[in-house]
Amino acid sequence: MQPVQKRSMLMIPLTATLLLASASQAVVTLTNGQSVNLGALMAGNDRRVRIDDKLFTFESFTSSQYNANNFSLIAFVSAGTNQFGLHNVGFDLTGPFGDGLPGDGLSHEMNLQYQVAVRQEFYDRGVRLCDTRLAFNGSAGGTGAYARVDETVWDLDANKFLGNLSAFANSGPPPEQRFTDEKNFCQLWNQPDGFRAFEVNKDIKFLAPGRSDFAAASFVRQEFSQIMAMPTPGALALVAVSALVGTRRRR
Repeated sequence: MQPVQKRSMLMIPLTATLLLASASQAVVTLTNGQSVNLGALMAGNDRRVRIDDKLFTFESFTSSQYNANNFSLIAFVSAGTNQFGLHNVGFDLTGPFGDGLPGDGLSHEMNLQYQVAVRQEFYDRGVRLCDTRLAFNGSAGGTGAYARVDETVWDLDANKFLGNLSAFANSGPPPEQRFTDEKNFCQLWNQPDGFRAFEVNKDIKFLAPGRSDFAAASFVRQEFSQIMAMPTPGALALVAVSALVGTRRRR
């Protein structure tokens, strides 16, 4: 998979955010770097976001400490492509992540559940999901403090558990850090033809046990890579028809 790419937040266009007022009942389309307010998205009747060849459906946001209106979802499309000529596609969550009340003994936590699916026209051409990548820039200080992101992934069509990913910054002792995690579910489950859609449950939490401790992050990234498998029979039939029509025109 492509390495996490740094992006200046000052360069992110606001077009998609400005369009949200009319998008509460329609799919929001984002290009790389465009953003949508998470609270406005979750308040809409249609919580779908189209990014490149992927369609994300956001099912729920739950938190006792965080307000979704303070967070943004920013589209991510990798600059480079893999051996199949396909980009990595996903999104960044940005906002005031952290334990806002150090020393109260409570972790600050949010949970986001969503689906990611290959859009039908790309699925018919053979595009399939394989890898899931998680990254964040968490930090923590003070005995027992931590910042972490844990997620569970299912095969949406088969309702089958695929695996867990975790990224964390634990102050310890001893201190531990892992800022990225990734899983290739095609390899793990011996499924070379890939997957159409995943169900993802993402849990983000921070704890600063002492008043002088800290636990925070500024972004959490979700990224998916894909492969090109054998197209569906319907897509093959369309290719055959197109080739036949082209041949007749050249005669």
